[in-house]
Amino acid sequence: MGMTRMKKGMRLAAGAAALVVMLLAGAACAHAQAPAPGGAAAARAGALFVVIYRPGPAWREGVPMREQGLGPHARYIGGLMEQGRLFAGGGFDDRGGLAIMIAADLAEAEAMLAADPAIMSGIFSATLEHWTPRFRTDTPLPG
Repeated sequence: MGMTRMKKGMRLAAGAAALVVMLLAGAACAHAQAPAPGGAAAARAGALFVVIYRPGPAWREGVPMREQGLGPHARYIGGLMEQGRLFAGGGFDDRGGLAIMIAADLAEAEAMLAADPAIMSGIFSATLEHWTPRFRTDTPLPG
Protein backbone atom coordinates (compact mmCIF):
# COMPACT_ATOMS: atom_id res chain seq x y z
CA MET A 1 0.00 0.00 0.00
CA GLY A 2 1.42 3.38 -0.99
CA MET A 3 2.04 6.04 1.63
CA THR A 4 -0.63 8.35 0.15
CA ARG A 5 -3.26 5.59 0.21
CA MET A 6 -2.22 4.59 3.74
CA LYS A 7 -2.54 8.20 4.95
CA LYS A 8 -5.95 8.47 3.25
CA GLY A 9 -7.01 5.22 4.92
CA MET A 10 -5.87 6.51 8.31
CA ARG A 11 -7.79 9.77 7.77
CA LEU A 12 -10.83 7.77 6.68
CA ALA A 13 -10.65 5.58 9.79
CA ALA A 14 -10.26 8.63 12.04
CA GLY A 15 -13.13 10.38 10.29
CA ALA A 16 -15.34 7.29 10.56
CA ALA A 17 -14.58 7.00 14.27
CA ALA A 18 -15.44 10.66 14.79
CA LEU A 19 -18.66 10.21 12.83
CA VAL A 20 -19.63 7.19 14.92
CA VAL A 21 -19.07 9.13 18.14
CA MET A 22 -20.98 12.14 16.81
CA LEU A 23 -23.89 10.11 15.47
CA LEU A 24 -24.22 7.88 18.47
CA ALA A 25 -23.87 10.62 21.03
CA GLY A 26 -27.45 11.63 20.34
CA ALA A 27 -28.88 8.13 19.85
CA ALA A 28 -30.57 7.75 23.20
CA CYS A 29 -32.13 11.19 23.04
CA ALA A 30 -33.38 10.66 19.50
CA HIS A 31 -34.99 7.34 20.44
CA ALA A 32 -36.73 8.88 23.43
CA GLN A 33 -38.06 11.84 21.43
CA ALA A 34 -39.22 10.17 18.21
CA PRO A 35 -39.21 6.40 17.94
CA ALA A 36 -39.34 5.12 14.39
CA PRO A 37 -42.72 4.00 13.07
CA GLY A 38 -43.41 0.29 13.17
CA GLY A 39 -40.40 -0.44 15.29
CA ALA A 40 -40.82 1.66 18.41
CA ALA A 41 -41.03 -1.29 20.80
CA ALA A 42 -38.06 -2.99 19.16
CA ALA A 43 -36.07 0.25 19.25
CA ARG A 44 -36.64 0.61 22.99
CA ALA A 45 -35.71 -3.00 23.67
CA GLY A 46 -32.86 -3.33 21.17
CA ALA A 47 -29.14 -2.92 21.33
CA LEU A 48 -27.06 -0.75 18.99
CA PHE A 49 -24.72 -2.26 16.41
CA VAL A 50 -22.30 -0.34 14.22
CA VAL A 51 -21.60 -1.56 10.70
CA ILE A 52 -18.59 -0.29 8.77
CA TYR A 53 -18.96 -1.00 5.05
CA ARG A 54 -15.84 -1.31 2.88
CA PRO A 55 -15.37 -2.27 -0.78
CA GLY A 56 -15.89 -6.00 -1.22
CA PRO A 57 -14.68 -8.46 -3.85
CA ALA A 58 -17.27 -7.26 -6.41
CA TRP A 59 -16.35 -3.58 -5.94
CA ARG A 60 -15.26 -2.09 -9.29
CA GLU A 61 -12.07 -0.15 -8.63
CA GLY A 62 -12.07 3.33 -10.14
CA VAL A 63 -15.88 3.43 -10.40
CA PRO A 64 -17.63 6.02 -8.20
CA MET A 65 -19.77 4.62 -5.38
CA ARG A 66 -22.94 6.04 -6.96
CA GLU A 67 -22.24 3.79 -9.99
CA GLN A 68 -21.52 0.58 -8.05
CA GLY A 69 -25.08 -0.79 -8.32
CA LEU A 70 -26.09 0.01 -4.76
CA GLY A 71 -29.79 0.68 -5.45
CA PRO A 72 -30.93 -2.59 -3.81
CA HIS A 73 -28.71 -1.80 -0.80
CA ALA A 74 -30.23 1.69 -0.49
CA ARG A 75 -33.76 0.26 -0.62
CA TYR A 76 -32.87 -2.35 2.00
CA ILE A 77 -31.36 0.24 4.34
CA GLY A 78 -34.39 2.48 3.78
CA GLY A 79 -36.63 -0.43 4.75
CA LEU A 80 -34.66 -0.94 7.96
CA MET A 81 -35.16 2.75 8.72
CA GLU A 82 -38.93 2.48 8.14
CA GLN A 83 -39.05 -0.56 10.46
CA GLY A 84 -37.23 1.29 13.23
CA ARG A 85 -34.22 -1.02 12.87
CA LEU A 86 -31.78 1.68 11.71
CA PHE A 87 -30.76 4.73 13.69
CA ALA A 88 -28.56 6.30 10.99
CA GLY A 89 -26.59 5.35 7.93
CA GLY A 90 -24.70 6.80 5.00
CA GLY A 91 -21.54 6.85 2.96
CA PHE A 92 -18.22 8.46 3.63
CA ASP A 93 -15.74 9.53 1.01
CA ASP A 94 -16.41 7.31 -1.97
CA ARG A 95 -15.36 3.93 -0.63
CA GLY A 96 -17.83 2.68 1.95
CA GLY A 97 -20.10 3.81 4.70
CA LEU A 98 -21.50 3.35 8.14
CA ALA A 99 -24.81 2.18 9.56
CA ILE A 100 -26.07 2.10 13.13
CA MET A 101 -28.57 -0.72 13.47
CA ILE A 102 -30.95 -1.59 16.29
CA ALA A 103 -31.34 -5.31 16.98
CA ALA A 104 -32.38 -7.54 19.85
CA ASP A 105 -28.98 -9.24 19.93
CA LEU A 106 -25.85 -10.01 17.92
CA ALA A 107 -27.49 -12.91 16.05
CA GLU A 108 -30.29 -10.65 14.82
CA ALA A 109 -27.81 -7.93 13.80
CA GLU A 110 -25.73 -10.52 11.92
CA ALA A 111 -28.87 -11.74 10.11
CA MET A 112 -29.80 -8.17 9.17
CA LEU A 113 -26.32 -7.57 7.78
CA ALA A 114 -26.27 -10.90 5.92
CA ALA A 115 -29.57 -9.98 4.21
CA ASP A 116 -28.13 -6.72 2.86
CA PRO A 117 -27.99 -6.98 -0.96
CA ALA A 118 -24.60 -5.19 -1.06
CA ILE A 119 -23.15 -7.85 1.25
CA MET A 120 -24.80 -10.73 -0.62
CA SER A 121 -23.51 -9.41 -3.97
CA GLY A 122 -20.00 -8.74 -2.65
CA ILE A 123 -20.05 -5.03 -3.53
CA PHE A 124 -19.42 -4.36 0.14
CA SER A 125 -17.82 -6.32 2.92
CA ALA A 126 -18.51 -5.18 6.45
CA THR A 127 -17.53 -5.37 10.06
CA LEU A 128 -20.20 -5.46 12.74
CA GLU A 129 -19.67 -4.34 16.31
CA HIS A 130 -22.02 -4.21 19.29
CA TRP A 131 -21.90 -0.70 20.69
CA THR A 132 -22.91 0.56 24.11
CA PRO A 133 -22.96 4.34 24.40
CA ARG A 134 -21.25 5.66 27.51
CA PHE A 135 -21.42 9.36 26.65
CA ARG A 136 -24.54 11.08 25.32
CA THR A 137 -25.82 14.53 24.56
CA ASP A 138 -29.27 16.05 24.27
CA THR A 139 -28.18 17.95 21.15
CA PRO A 140 -29.77 16.64 17.94
CA LEU A 141 -27.46 15.25 15.28
CA PRO A 142 -26.15 17.86 12.84
CA GLY A 143 -27.94 17.94 9.47
